[in-house]
Amino acid sequence: MKMKKSTIVTAWLPVVLWMGLIFWFSHQPGDVSGASSGQIVALISSVMATVFPFIDVNEEVLHFLFRKGAHFGVYAVLGILSVRAFQISGYSGKKGVLYAWILATVYAGTDEFHQTFIPGRSGEISDVVIDSAGAITGIGFYLLLKGIQVPAIVGKNSLQYILIQDGRDQEQEAKEQEEQQKEKEEQKDESGAKAARRLKEMKEGNK
Repeated sequence: MKMKKSTIVTAWLPVVLWMGLIFWFSHQPGDVSGASSGQIVALISSVMATVFPFIDVNEEVLHFLFRKGAHFGVYAVLGILSVRAFQISGYSGKKGVLYAWILATVYAGTDEFHQTFIPGRSGEISDVVIDSAGAITGIGFYLLLKGIQVPAIVGKNSLQYILIQDGRDQEQEAKEQEEQQKEKEEQKDESGAKAARRLKEMKEGNK
């Protein structure tokens, strides 16, 4: 199925931009990345100490969980964007899911490899596993939302509405392409019939 350029851009531009954002974060030196996440963890720790004063917050453990959770969440978003892009590109069903998961997992591997060249950073296979788990979770979340019908009270700005509209747009585009192909075939048949009539007339005129 031939895709329109605008459709390809709409499908894959978010994926490319999100991958670029992941690359940018991974390209930060270890001390810069650690300081940024440390500030966020300190804020979370402060809020938790205020809301739950009876809990002794271990910032090192919290920092570890925050960084691993960030891995999971970032790749969950990549999984969502990737499976959406593949489905818009015509890879629906199991193929779209498999390709999206492979794309996210392979990118996670290349990202960890990329970090081995950054001062203070390292590549961890365990992070690739976490990233891969995040990706398949995001894909499952996308499919779950897309499979639920939108109630009449839900506004058109909801994420669910957007996901379902993507599916409807794909169906509409497929129908339009089928109609265009049918018109071309009819025109071809009509041209062939005209040529046959002319040839018959010429033969009859030569008799």
